[in-house]
Amino acid sequence: MASRLSGFVTGQKRFLGDIAHELCSPIARIQLALGILDQRAEEKQRGCVADLNEEVQYMSVLVNELLSFSKAGMRPAAAELVPVNVGAIVERVIEREAAPGVQVETAVDEHLEALADPDYLFRALSNLVRNAVRYAGPAGPITVSARAENGAAVITVSDCGPGLAEDALEQVFVPFYRPETSRSRDTGGVGLGLAIVKTCIESCKGSVTCRNRQPSGLEVEIRLKAAP
Repeated sequence: MASRLSGFVTGQKRFLGDIAHELCSPIARIQLALGILDQRAEEKQRGCVADLNEEVQYMSVLVNELLSFSKAGMRPAAAELVPVNVGAIVERVIEREAAPGVQVETAVDEHLEALADPDYLFRALSNLVRNAVRYAGPAGPITVSARAENGAAVITVSDCGPGLAEDALEQVFVPFYRPETSRSRDTGGVGLGLAIVKTCIESCKGSVTCRNRQPSGLEVEIRLKAAP
């Protein structure tokens, strides 16, 4: 039964990935056509074209997230785990995800190495920092820290934002779950970011959890096996 369930989950992710891949080409063609239409449209028509372009851009984001989710979870057993310098990964993530006006601090042991797939770890941390910037960037500093603890490499991303309802702390790792259904597309994403984080980290034989901070804020903790 476990084998059948595993096959079903893998098949489901392959199905999502195949659909997302097939959607890339028509979306690209629509975006190209909208670009041409915008150049030829009259002034009073450009608002409608802009609205259409926004909808297509949202579809593109969703498709890219689906591709990342299915790729990370397709063959977790095949992930090649190697010693990865955590500080180097964190530095790359911050260079990519930092935003103007958002303070990001680090406290990482420069010698700490974790057993992980470098691409998966980079993708997971990128999603966590991006989420913190999006939801809590103006509230205070975002802190990325890493330390060795009992044979594990422990990496945390914490912010000073509003945190989550207690009953949402586990659900946020479920694909397409969004804590606040009232959030707009601009702030709420598509509900795959933390699901991708979980899939990437579990593919590296690690675990990820989140908890609220006091008096406010959210902290996400990744645990991986430390490299010898």
